[in-house]
Amino acid sequence: MKIYYGLKKIKKLKDPVIALGTFDGVHLGHQQLIKAAVAEARQSGGTSVVLTFDHIPREILKKNSQGVLLTTTAAKIGLINKLGVQVIVVLKFNRRLAGIGPGKFVRDILVKKLGVKSLWVGENYRFGSGQIGSIETLRLFGKQWDYAVKVMPTVYRHGQKVSSSKIRELLRSGQIRTASILLGHKYILSGRIIKGQGLGAQLNFPTANLDIDKRNVLPLGVYAARATVGNRSWPAAVFVGYRTSVEAAPKEPVVEAHLLGFQGRIYGKTMNLDLVRKIRDVRVFRTHALLARQIARDAAAAAKMLKKRIKFL
Repeated sequence: MKIYYGLKKIKKLKDPVIALGTFDGVHLGHQQLIKAAVAEARQSGGTSVVLTFDHIPREILKKNSQGVLLTTTAAKIGLINKLGVQVIVVLKFNRRLAGIGPGKFVRDILVKKLGVKSLWVGENYRFGSGQIGSIETLRLFGKQWDYAVKVMPTVYRHGQKVSSSKIRELLRSGQIRTASILLGHKYILSGRIIKGQGLGAQLNFPTANLDIDKRNVLPLGVYAARATVGNRSWPAAVFVGYRTSVEAAPKEPVVEAHLLGFQGRIYGKTMNLDLVRKIRDVRVFRTHALLARQIARDAAAAAKMLKKRIKFL
C-alpha cells in the first residue's frame, strides 16, 4: 500500500475507485465501505484508494481535541492497510480545507488531482464548507465530471447502529466488549512507558505509566487487560482516569498498568493495552492503606477474569 500525506507527490492513478471519509475507528461500517471499493477496483482493473483526513472536524472547528479520537492517524492507516487498499491519501484537515466549497473540493481534489472514476461514501456523508455538500451534490457533480457515486448503507450489529459517535459513547461508559463488537477489532490504548510518581511502588504495586495521546477516547475506570511490549505479554490491572487518593488530582487523566507477575524496568518502550473487561468505576480513597487494599482486590479480579477464556466477537 502506498501512503501519501497531501496531494503534491501523487502520480496519475489508473481509474481510481475512491472510498471517502474520516474513518475514525475504522469500524465495521467503514470496513464494509472500503472493502466494497477494493472489490470494485479489482473487478474493473482500477486502483483502490482511501481518501481520509488527519483530524476529525470537531478537533479543528470546535477546538476540542481531548478524548475525541478512536484512532490516531498511524493506527487508522494500520487498520486500513489490512483491507487490501492499494493507495491511501491523508489530507491535513484544517480551517482552510474545511472552508472549501463542495464544488471546489470535487473539482480540484477528486477530479483534477485524483481522477476519480467511482466514489464510495456512507449514506449520511456530508462535506464542504458548512457541511452543505450531500450525496445528491456528489451525484450532480458526477454527471458533470463523469464519475459514479456508490453509497454504503448504515451497518447494524445486535440492533445497534455502527457509528463512531456510538462507539465513543460506549467506550466512555466502560462498555469495552460492545464497543469492540461494533469496531470489529479490539480497542487498544498505546503509549510510551514513562516515569510516574512512584506511588504504586510505595504501595507494593508498581505500575507502568503510559504517555497516551490525549486525543484518544479514554474509557475511565479500572480494567482487566492484556499488556504487550514487543513480543511479551502480561495480564494486567489498568487504571484509566484522574488519580483519586490523598494526592491532588491531576488536570489530565492518566493510564497506569499494574502487570501481574512482572518485575523489572521497561521505561521508554511502547506498551499496547487491550482492555478486556471493566472491573469497577473510579473511586476516591482517603488513605494510602485503603488504596493499597483496593489495588490488591483489583489485581485479584483481573487475574480471575483473564484466566477465563473470553471469546472476541
